[in-house]
Amino acid sequence: MKLRILLLAAIALIFTGCAKKAPTFSVAPTWTDKPSKLTVVFTEPLVENQDDLKDDIEEYANNFGEWFKQELKKDYETYTKNSLTLDVQKVESDAMVIETDHVDSTEFKTPKPTSMEQGNGYYLAISNVIFTRREDATQNAAYYNSGAAYGANVNPGQNSMAFAGESIVQKGLWIYADYAIYNQSGERVAFGHEEIRSSFTYAMTRSDWEKCVLAFAKRSIARTPIIK
Repeated sequence: MKLRILLLAAIALIFTGCAKKAPTFSVAPTWTDKPSKLTVVFTEPLVENQDDLKDDIEEYANNFGEWFKQELKKDYETYTKNSLTLDVQKVESDAMVIETDHVDSTEFKTPKPTSMEQGNGYYLAISNVIFTRREDATQNAAYYNSGAAYGANVNPGQNSMAFAGESIVQKGLWIYADYAIYNQSGERVAFGHEEIRSSFTYAMTRSDWEKCVLAFAKRSIARTPIIK
């Protein structure tokens, strides 16, 4: 019976590894030229736990959008190496409409500014930004692979994780965000959805917020001609 359970677990892992992951972004293959100007517009981010914000970024607890704006500007300048003109603006929610697009069967929410000055560079629109702290429990592979889950005699020296329990809890600050990029004619040339975590062991700090925004900024343009 024990062998049968182990075989079933191994087969499940094989199929899990072969499963195709849903796409998280799309870039038009016709987009090849680097823009000379990029205007980044975003709506006010949502922070699910205001106490975390007050603890870590106290001076912006009542003006989080301004902190987010400064971080975006700094991070996009870092990744573009100041090779284009960059303008970052916070806009009201009614200045952004949410359309939809898709890659195969995966649907995306694609934010679009209600007003774009055509012929004056590209626009990167960001919306539905959420910061949330959460804990995730994942299967302890070492525990199961050691045989400890099935009562096998395991030498702790051979596998120190074998007796750590059947799951591992990871703490993290997450950022969720939708984005889309438009060319000088107002046509959508890229879009995506990001879910990014900054993990911490004991307490969350300001650096976790900064890491989340930095990673988002990188991913939103990493696969585009913007960073040529």
